[in-house]
Amino acid sequence: MLTYLSLAGGLAGIIILTLNPALSVFLLSFSTPAINWVINIGTLEVPFSDLIAVGVVFTWLLSLIFALIFQPNKEVKLKFPLFFPFFCFLAANALSLLNHPQPLNGFYYLSRWLILLYAAYIFLPVNLIKKEKTLKIAVSGLALASLVVMISGWLSLWGQDWQNSFFRLKSSAWWGIYPFGENHNLIAEFLSVGAFLWLALKEWTQDARIGRIYKSLFVLSIAAAIMSFSRAAWITIFLQLGTLIIWRNRQFLKKQGGLVLLVIIAGLLLMLPVFWRMKILQADNISSTENRVLLLEIAYRAWQDKPILGQGSGRFTDLVADNIRFTAKYGPPIDSHGFIQKVAAETGSIGLIAWFFLLIVIIKKALAGIKKYGKNAPWLLPLWLAAGGGIFFQIFNTSYYKGKVWLIITLALIATELAQKKYGPKD
Repeated sequence: MLTYLSLAGGLAGIIILTLNPALSVFLLSFSTPAINWVINIGTLEVPFSDLIAVGVVFTWLLSLIFALIFQPNKEVKLKFPLFFPFFCFLAANALSLLNHPQPLNGFYYLSRWLILLYAAYIFLPVNLIKKEKTLKIAVSGLALASLVVMISGWLSLWGQDWQNSFFRLKSSAWWGIYPFGENHNLIAEFLSVGAFLWLALKEWTQDARIGRIYKSLFVLSIAAAIMSFSRAAWITIFLQLGTLIIWRNRQFLKKQGGLVLLVIIAGLLLMLPVFWRMKILQADNISSTENRVLLLEIAYRAWQDKPILGQGSGRFTDLVADNIRFTAKYGPPIDSHGFIQKVAAETGSIGLIAWFFLLIVIIKKALAGIKKYGKNAPWLLPLWLAAGGGIFFQIFNTSYYKGKVWLIITLALIATELAQKKYGPKD
């Protein structure tokens, strides 16, 4: 009976998502941080976020097939955003398989991560989101997900010893699992993205009361990320806030630069207690720093060994596993904490060139969109700051090929295109 109910529920879900693209976009957005909530399907263990992503892609394909069958006269235009730079990076990963000792494993890795990433979090949203209303739904889904992560983080303070030991915001267990990941950096990176989504929603709303709520959620999200005591989060947020302040107050800064400098100094003095707490953390965090240094050494030696094509896509954890020094001191192998090391070791110099080419294309689109349409579409700046924060965080973290980083980049690209259609020159 339970099996039949599950099948019926799954079928009903497929039909609903097929007929309702906006709901598909919302679910895709809302599920992105749930990377550690694993669903068992037979012998497979699939993260909830990936299950939703595959489901949304499948239902979109069904809707496309139905349109071709039952609406043959309807014109179907498909867009392939970032296709050439992403294809170059994908090609670099494919070439790296020439050096892979088990190329089938490497092919599975690039299919599992890169092809699914492009299909679900870049290609699909661009072809689903045609209107600003649907874009707002997608951004709201991500923002609400960040709210859940933030609340979970604040609740983690409950039960910690605030007087005699170091305390900070971290992941909370839900019925024995950590749906957003167990490491505090995983929630800090998503909060550094989610905080600026509230500013984007604030720019969209016409209701002053709701706008104040969004600003309050922005402040709470920033405070939560800071209280995670993630070094990467501190650097990321500092750059995001600095960019936001400088961009929106360019004329004022030219005239009142001295006053602004005094405010910054005063702010740093007020932050001294937090810096003191961070110093305590670092005293107990030496092994973490040594861990990162050793991972960097492993990546550099791997690149030196095969500098052109790299060791093979998805091989970084194998390289770490082969390092006796790492496994003896830190235990099971982990992935690279930083995309530069990851790409250099696995795909060599060709992969690095392709990766930076992709990033440069994204940055150019961001700067051009903000410069041309930022005044009329003020939500573009916080959206791109959220996207930039997600990518910058990956200099220190491991989510470089995950939807929670790339979906906001895609939404920022869509917002820029919609702003161009609305405020750009008319043909």
